[in-house]
Amino acid sequence: MTGQNFDACLDFVRTAEGGYSNDPKDTGNWLPEENGSKGALIGSCYGVSAPMLASWMQPAKITEDDMKNLDLATFDAIARSRFWNPLACSALSAGIDLMVFDFGWNCGVHLSAHLLQRMTGATPDGIIGNRTLTALSQAEIDDILPQIDPDALSVLHARLGLPPSSGIGPEVRRALARRGGMDLLMVLVLSGMQEREYRARSGFRRWGRGWLARTRRRTETALAMVTAATVREAHAVPF
Repeated sequence: MTGQNFDACLDFVRTAEGGYSNDPKDTGNWLPEENGSKGALIGSCYGVSAPMLASWMQPAKITEDDMKNLDLATFDAIARSRFWNPLACSALSAGIDLMVFDFGWNCGVHLSAHLLQRMTGATPDGIIGNRTLTALSQAEIDDILPQIDPDALSVLHARLGLPPSSGIGPEVRRALARRGGMDLLMVLVLSGMQEREYRARSGFRRWGRGWLARTRRRTETALAMVTAATVREAHAVPF
């Protein structure tokens, strides 16, 4: 487990979010007044909302131009301080770090942590600490495999080099025990959990198509990261 994937995960978020947006129907683009009124339309950039940037820049008052000109260094610092570190992504395996980080960016740190904890059987308090990381490292195949969605199971079979009819029997369990197998499984289980959370959100009718497309891209990228990490580890020369 390493933290070397921060830049790659951040690039994914920036690409998925896009640049400046001032859609008035997106509540994250508005900076509320102290009395609770809607306030000023500041916009967002790279997914950094108006309230988020205001909190980061306080006590300075932010403007629409501040958001339009948001620099990558500030984006990097916000992402690391408010999302990557609280989600303990440096302690997560390649691929799982992206699943947790990007979903946390899109839907909140607490919910992303909660899903990881539900998957591993850790106390679902929304805080990734030593107990959650221990549960993650000690998770057994039989704890995680039954949680996979049927559609994702066929993807898992293909990634493991098994025929589509393999089910979740001994052959699959043996393949999952190989290097990288559990990470592939966890990525796919998290993907299903995240998709269900998106579908349950009140804004799904308006934003759902984009959320689901982002989930597919997140999952595909995370699976590729798992495979790349597995290949690197297999070819690593021990000291």
